[in-house]
Amino acid sequence: MIPWICFEWETACLPKPEIEVAPLVLRQATKDDAAAVSRVVISAMAMDSSWSDVTKSLGEKLGAEVAEAFELPEPPCVVLVHGNRVIGASVMNADPESANHLLSGPCVLHEYRNRGLGTNLLRGSLEFLAKNGVARARGNTRSNSVSARFVYPKFKGKSSPLEGDPLAATED
Repeated sequence: MIPWICFEWETACLPKPEIEVAPLVLRQATKDDAAAVSRVVISAMAMDSSWSDVTKSLGEKLGAEVAEAFELPEPPCVVLVHGNRVIGASVMNADPESANHLLSGPCVLHEYRNRGLGTNLLRGSLEFLAKNGVARARGNTRSNSVSARFVYPKFKGKSSPLEGDPLAATED
C-alpha cells in the first residue's frame, strides 16, 4: 500500500504572489463550470501514474465530491481559465474542521502542466479557504503523487504521515 500524507498550511502566512499567469484567469467557479471541472479533475488524475491502481475508486469519490460541491449556492472551487476553456481546477471543503480541505487538490490539464499553474491553483485555493474562515488548511495525498513532490511543499506546506487509506472505504 502506498502511504498517504497530510500537508498543512497556515493560511494567514501566505507570501506575496510570485507567479504571473497572464493571459490566464484564476477565479471562483460558478455552477456553469461543473462539467468542465469534473473533466479536468478526472483527466488530471488519470494522467498521474501515482493514482493508477485506484483509478476507479478515486474517480467515484472525486465525482461525488465535485457534484456535492456544485450543489452549494457558491461552489467551493477555483478554476484557471484560458479564454473560455477551464484548464485547471481545485475543489475544496471550506469547513474549518475538515480533515481534508483540498478535495481534488490543484488539477491541471496535461498539456498545460509544468508551467507553475498547479502552484497558482494551490495559492488560489489557500486564499479561498482563508477568506472562508479556514486558518489551517489541510490537503491529503499519496506520498508519491505529483502534488506531494512538487506542489504541496510550496507556501511552507508541512507534511505528516496520514493513518490508513482515505479511499479504502470506497474500493471494491
